Formats: sequence, structure tokens, C-alpha cells
Amino acid sequence: MKIRTKVIVLFSAISIAYIVSFALYVSYFTKDSLQTKFYHRLEENATIVGNHIIQNDAYNNKVYYEVTRKYLRQLSEGKDYLLRIVKGHTDLRYKPNLPLPEGFYEEAIVNGKAQFLHDRTSYVAQFFVDSLHKENLLVISAGIDEYGHEEQQILDHTLISGGLLAIMVVILLSFYFANRLLAPIKAINTELTQVDISNLNKRVKNKYSNDDDEIGILISNFNAMMKRLDISVKSQQSFIGNASHSLRTPLTIIGGEAELALHHLDKNHEAYYSVEAIAKHASKMNLIINNLLLLSRTGFEGKIESKQWIRIDELLYDVQKSEKSMNPDCEIFLDFSHIPEDSSEMNIFVNPDLFYIAFSNIVSNACKYGDKKMVTISLVCHENLVVVKISDHGIGIPLHDQPHIFDSFYRASNVGAIYGNGLGLVLAKHIFELHHAILSVSSIENKGTSVSVYIPK
Repeated sequence: MKIRTKVIVLFSAISIAYIVSFALYVSYFTKDSLQTKFYHRLEENATIVGNHIIQNDAYNNKVYYEVTRKYLRQLSEGKDYLLRIVKGHTDLRYKPNLPLPEGFYEEAIVNGKAQFLHDRTSYVAQFFVDSLHKENLLVISAGIDEYGHEEQQILDHTLISGGLLAIMVVILLSFYFANRLLAPIKAINTELTQVDISNLNKRVKNKYSNDDDEIGILISNFNAMMKRLDISVKSQQSFIGNASHSLRTPLTIIGGEAELALHHLDKNHEAYYSVEAIAKHASKMNLIINNLLLLSRTGFEGKIESKQWIRIDELLYDVQKSEKSMNPDCEIFLDFSHIPEDSSEMNIFVNPDLFYIAFSNIVSNACKYGDKKMVTISLVCHENLVVVKISDHGIGIPLHDQPHIFDSFYRASNVGAIYGNGLGLVLAKHIFELHHAILSVSSIENKGTSVSVYIPK
């Protein structure tokens, strides 16, 4: 999950939780307050009714009816129940048909009053000690708080609509703040796409924050790292170039002198084998140095010069011819059975020298590790793509070695005494990547290796 999404989700979730919690808090305590007030009204009503029944005088009759008229709207669908209780007892002679629990009546008699809510109907019981009559009086007032329920519904609707509106605002704000917070990082990422091995002098500009905040410090540290990396890469490039050039001259002299000595030595001479080994290894070291030079140039500069349109079939034919001259025992078959009739469809825009080296390295590997079996080079042309496939039926690459085949100087564990320097495939991959081509390798140990190159037109 991206940081932007995490910020939006987290900010929205926390804000929504607060909004919902606040709405539930207001709704619950408003409902509780309205219910408590209605209980007080029922209690006042029960008190007036009880006093009226006990005293039964004209003044109280007048007060009773005035109060009844006053509370009539608030106590709609209400009713009063009058129960006589034998003095000194807590049980009832008969119980009204009301949905009240057993302990309700005893609680009212013992404590003087009791409250109970069933569905929407509220019940309040008030106990009176009647000194004017033989039995005490228990008044139960019941009613439905229509006004309170309406107020609660209006409040709940307001909280829901307001909460939904607030949630929408919070989500919009979360998008806004996430974009504002991550704008510097997005800008940094955009600028970083312009940085590669050939453009290490690129520096990120701080446009969205102060130099002293976290983003500013991050940009400053990144620019400092890029500066150190630029110096290190240039030093490495200079070292490889200078070392390769310095080594090339003495190696050329050694190889030349060894070749000259071989011409003047008889093959039966005891030094002939040693001089021949010197000439062979000098040639191999010269090849390694040339590969290092080419690898450093393509890898560090990151650009291709002298590109031109060439025919891929002609290039592959030259590679086959050159490799046959170097490895006469290797049989190389060019499979051009799928090439198009229009030769222009085989044209690619590349540096021919680099492509020649890349394919030569791959074919050379196929010959060396092909167990002296036929190497097949096939060519297929598509509308926007040219596919070259080089296959052998040799020793293959062990599965545990395959993740490392593009590491410099790495050689598979099953190559034995077969000579190699571990640079050919690495160099080929670099060259193809610089031309935006894709190189893929599939191999099965003891069955062979197949190298496919996908070249855009």
C-alpha cells in the first residue's frame, strides 16, 4: 500500500471514529436526559393524583384538573392506575395487567417510588401513606413521551446527516492533506527518474519545504550522497580505463614476442609448450581487458553513439563466420526459415560494432558449453520486434547458479576446465539494455541453454 493511501485511510478512519463516537455520545445522553425529564413529569403527575385521591378536597380537585390539562399534551396515551395496599404489607391484593416486573411493585412500596420503561411506554410508581384511610395508596402513572421521541428522532436525523456531511469533508480533506504532505516526495521521485549512471551530477531542488525540516534534510542528504557517488564512479571509470590501457601495451608486447618466439622454436623444443601457453594466456588477458574497457564505456557513459540501420540477418551471418574461424569444431546452423520476404523488415537501428560483440559473446558461450553439439541461431521478425534465439544442447546451467549469471566474473559450478572470464554475458546484457532490447536466458542442466534477444525496431 502506498504512503498516500495509508495517510488517507488512517486520517479518514481516525476522524470518522471521532465523528461517530461524538454522534453516539450526543444521541445517548440526549435520549437519557429526555427520558429522565419525562420520568419527572410522570412523577409529578402521580404525586398530584395521589394527593388528590387522599385529600379529596375542592382546592385539590381544581389543582388536579388544571395540572391534567397542562400535562395532557405531554402525557398522551397516558393512564393512571390506583392500587390500595394493606398497611404494613408489601404485596398487592391484585395486580393490574401491566408489563411490569415482579420487583417493580415491591421497590415502589419499600423505596417510595420506582421507574420502568417498556418499549416506548414509561411507568412511574409513587407510594403514599394514607392516614385518612385504612389502606395506603400506590399510584402508577404511564405515558408515552411523544414530544421527546420526536425530538430524539429529529436529533438523530440531524446527527446522521451532519455526520455523513462531516465524513465527506474529512475524506476530501484527507486527500488534500495527503497530496500536500507527499508533494515534495512526489517531486523528488520525478527528479530521480532523470538520474542514471551517466547523469550522476543531477541534484534535487528543494521547492516545497524549508532546508531545516525533514524533507529539506532528506534532499540535502540525498544530494550529498549523489556527490560522493559521482566522485566514486568517476574514479572507478578512470581507474578501469587507465588500468586497461596501461595493461594493453605490455600484454600486446608479450603476445607478440611469444608469437615470434614460436615461429623460431621447434615444436619438440622443451620451451615450446611454455611459450605457447604464454601466447595463449596473453591473448585471453587481452580479451578480458577489451571487455572491461567496453563494459566500462557502455556502463558508465550510458549512451550509444554511431547507431545506424543494419540488417540483423547479415550481422548474424558475420558472427557465424567469425565464430567458425575461431572454433572450427563448432557447428553453427542459421535458421532463417521464418524471415519475411521484405528484407526491410529485418532492419534495426543499433551500433553494429556493439551488437556484433554482444552476439559473438553469446554464440561463443554456446560453442564452448555446447558439448560439441550443433548451435542453432534462429531469427523471427514481428511487426515491431525482432527476436533472435541462440540454442545449444550442452551442459546447461545449474538451477542454483542461474540467479547469478549476470554477475561480473561469475561462472557456473559445472563449467570445469572450460575457459571463460564471466564477462561475456554481462557485457551482452549491458549492450542490449542500452539499445532497449531484452535478453532472457532459460537453461536446464545437462540438456542445454537457450538465449533469446528481443530487439525493438
